[in-house]
Amino acid sequence: MEKYGGNKMFKPLKLVDAQELLLTPLDDPGFIVEDLIPGGVTVIAGDEKSGKSWMMLLLATCIATGQDFLGHPVKQGAVLYLSLEDTYVRLQRRLFNLTNEVGYGRIMLSIQSGTLDDGLMEQLEHALEKHPDINVIIIDTLQLIRGNDKEVSYANDYADVTILKEFCRKHKLSILVVHHTRKQGDAHRIFNRINGSKGLNGAVDTMLLLDRENEHSNSGTLHIKGRDIQPLEVVMEFNDCKWELVSVRTQEEIAAANTPEVMHRLVDFIKERHFWRGSATELLDD
Repeated sequence: MEKYGGNKMFKPLKLVDAQELLLTPLDDPGFIVEDLIPGGVTVIAGDEKSGKSWMMLLLATCIATGQDFLGHPVKQGAVLYLSLEDTYVRLQRRLFNLTNEVGYGRIMLSIQSGTLDDGLMEQLEHALEKHPDINVIIIDTLQLIRGNDKEVSYANDYADVTILKEFCRKHKLSILVVHHTRKQGDAHRIFNRINGSKGLNGAVDTMLLLDRENEHSNSGTLHIKGRDIQPLEVVMEFNDCKWELVSVRTQEEIAAANTPEVMHRLVDFIKERHFWRGSATELLDD
């Protein structure tokens, strides 16, 4: 057999034929929030002070207590919440603002952790040994588990998310990481506003982008895109420290809303006339 790559030990590929795959029962991680947030590794990004942390803490309380999140059922369980930019005083105040429901004992909180390269994964393993019912981990924020000396690059971004994805697969749970957006973005490709390289966008399973109308408005839109879900836009309002559902737009509705009005008029014209002959000027005048 021809050798490649020097004298390294040969490790054969693990092959599964399609028929075997079709007949093998597999664990499907399902959705964290039905029809909105699939399982796996999810990044939620937004401008600073846009309400991301309020949203994630609300999600944690909903998962712990079994309440709907943004009008959608959740997969109930225990949550580990690493709130690395906060203090326990702030967390206590926010929890009091969110709900009076019992079930807080199913939310484990910490305001300190190691980094991906220095102890975090061992800390998570230990937490799961003590609390094996944890099915969702929320990390707020991604930057604080990466360390300050790591260069932002496609390879590093992809490698960091891969560590989290392998942990998810091993323990059959889901991880959400809170992240920031760039000051400048692509108006036509909103997820390009997520800070970092394309490696981050490519590696995660699902992207959520919280786009607040402006810093004084209580209106916002949660843009959703992922491997296991069609693009969605969730229109919300921020009232009494909680994000509340206004409406959900599907991929078809998003496309229709972004289509220029002249195209809608042209389609209506074609449907009505079926046949037309003339110059472009005459068409515009008709």
